Amino acid sequence: MKNIVYLGSDGIGLPVLQWLASRKSEIFRLAGVISGQDQRRGRGMKLVANDIAAWARGSGTPLLQPAHPKKEILPWMTFIGGDMGVVFAYGHILPENLLASIPLGFLNLHASLLPELRGPCPIEAAIVERKVRTGMTLMQLVKEMDAGPIYGSMDIPLDATETAPALRKKMSEIAIPLMEKYFSNIVLGREKPTLQDHSLATYVHMLKKSDGLIDFSKSAEDLDAQIRAYVTWPRCYFPMNGLEIKVGRTQWRPWKSGDEKNPGLVLGINGDAIEIATGDGVLRCLELQWPTKKMLPAAGMAQHFPPGSNLS
Repeated sequence: MKNIVYLGSDGIGLPVLQWLASRKSEIFRLAGVISGQDQRRGRGMKLVANDIAAWARGSGTPLLQPAHPKKEILPWMTFIGGDMGVVFAYGHILPENLLASIPLGFLNLHASLLPELRGPCPIEAAIVERKVRTGMTLMQLVKEMDAGPIYGSMDIPLDATETAPALRKKMSEIAIPLMEKYFSNIVLGREKPTLQDHSLATYVHMLKKSDGLIDFSKSAEDLDAQIRAYVTWPRCYFPMNGLEIKVGRTQWRPWKSGDEKNPGLVLGINGDAIEIATGDGVLRCLELQWPTKKMLPAAGMAQHFPPGSNLS
């Protein structure tokens, strides 16, 4: 019976954690959880646990929330007899001495089809880059980020309508059959991973506020993808009269006869959308949000966007 320790701080991994805990197996058992520290949130700035830590507390599973992961994880895992770690969106890079000290090492669930989209935000990147497919990869953790050998992966087709939250849900769900297919045999030493082709690797960066800025010189299709990818954070926006106007749901359409092809030009109201010219095609804004206000249907804001005004 091998002792498995789960490392994660994001609710995307909760189904996998629950799966590990629910297996009636003679091969492995969930021995503990390592997660991020509680954070102050809300108006009262009360300490709130993330979904993973909250589940561990509620289930009575041993929980570590280290302030200094590089120093605290190895002694704790040694204390509880951890044989293997399963990492899914933990948020910290594990030191090399830790990776080498745990008997069966660490597995990592990464939300892309490696070696594509290595790095911290592969879900958003798959949408922004307008991939036709993405997926989840189960890999061995090594010192280099997302560069370890691969045990297996599962595909998710994309149809150019997904938002980041919808794709996160699909990733969360597909991780279960991936674990069911490979995990027990990995623990038993019956699965051998395949090295990645590092020459095919692509990388994504940590999201920042400026990634949400809309540049109307880009194509309408690219802007629609950007808005769907960043709908949770950093949220897409454009400046107008010194204000940041956030954009909610959008659609796009190609040019048609009569369109003025001037990026940032407001073409007018068409149905339930404010239409704005871009570098290629027309962005149809269905929802907009003024600072300190709620996201509202864009068609009700027509007075603020007269045809012929320019947002660039």
